[in-house]
Amino acid sequence: MRNRLNLFRECISDDDNECLVYGTDNLSQFTLANGLIASKCDRALPAARSNDVVVLRGNLDQEYQSWLRSLGLGTDHILAYGESSRKKTLSQVIVENPEPVQRIIQAMNKKPVYVPWFSSEAEEMAAISIGADLFGAPATLTWKYNEKSIFKNVCRQLDIPMVDDTVFFLHPEEKKNVLEMDEIIQSYLPDTSTVLIRGTLDNTGRSLVFKTSGDDIHVLYNQILKLGVTKIIIEPFLNVTSSPNDQWIITREKKIRHLGKRDQICKNGTCHIATIKQREPDSTELQYIKKTSLSLVNDMADQGYVGVIGIDYIVTDSGIYPVENNARFNGSSYVSLIVNNIEALTGIVPCWKFIKVKTKPCSFNMLSKRLRPILFNGQLSESVFPYNCDNLDKTGAFAVILMGPDIERLAELELILNAMGIE
Repeated sequence: MRNRLNLFRECISDDDNECLVYGTDNLSQFTLANGLIASKCDRALPAARSNDVVVLRGNLDQEYQSWLRSLGLGTDHILAYGESSRKKTLSQVIVENPEPVQRIIQAMNKKPVYVPWFSSEAEEMAAISIGADLFGAPATLTWKYNEKSIFKNVCRQLDIPMVDDTVFFLHPEEKKNVLEMDEIIQSYLPDTSTVLIRGTLDNTGRSLVFKTSGDDIHVLYNQILKLGVTKIIIEPFLNVTSSPNDQWIITREKKIRHLGKRDQICKNGTCHIATIKQREPDSTELQYIKKTSLSLVNDMADQGYVGVIGIDYIVTDSGIYPVENNARFNGSSYVSLIVNNIEALTGIVPCWKFIKVKTKPCSFNMLSKRLRPILFNGQLSESVFPYNCDNLDKTGAFAVILMGPDIERLAELELILNAMGIE
């Protein structure tokens, strides 16, 4: 039987007298406003339990909500602000008008815990405005550990082997600046055919990752500036065999919990497109990753960090290296919560995979009819579970969890989706 304290939800709160208030908007993560960023609040709808509260920026999709509740999933305690502008984050919207959330909390008569995607100053203020504890870190620590160059320095201070890199600042007012960037890139090319350029923070909803063989530096320089980025990391592009993500939680009681490893699938070695979770036998690789992560997580706990931690690694011909610290909820964090809720109905899900997909714009009812042969119905052990459906009727974009006994069956389910026009 699984230990309750190793379940994601219980790591946030295992107190029946508390209710979680999910504010899963991702906009606080980005340093620059961008109207093209999709706010992803409705991931919390299937992740929540019946005694939780879900707060949405926009409107509630009643068709999706009805489907969830027919399965015994989700909650009826939902507040939709109907906010269409993306100039304000959900937490800022709550701070401006906290009374609707306060009324729901008062009616439930439970102690609230605000659970955001990313913990910035606005999230701290939102928690205070609704009288809730914050499941998150002080903003200074959130930004510190998400900043890639600072994270790499922390690793070096802990004697963790890292990929060699150079931090470079773009100063377009200096004519020689682009030539200096070119010189750094050229210095790596004798030992590698490709150099990787990464931004140190997500800024506009688009991860800044470029690959170059050294013949397009001026073009890349201008593209980076257009994205509003002035600080980058330059490093060799290694032959990567896998990209594990190791997830941990530091609880509000300062206890450290390990949630396990996920395997990320990246297109062209840089763009994340899917994540897989399966049972794996212990190995030297897993032991090294867990030991390395624990030293980092202990350091974060000592600094006062609270919340989710997802450390990205690359497994290469020359070694295993941490490359990024997602000091916030991760995309697969909500999948873990959803799968835990499903497991309460069906028993253990041996293997799952989540992917972002797209089809022709339609309503959720239309989508569910198309998916019916493989749609999760509360019992199917091999099935698909759609979520993040708030833009389904506008763009056709949503996400889906594939569940089955092994990776081979998940691949078959993905082929069935493709045949349905969902890719």
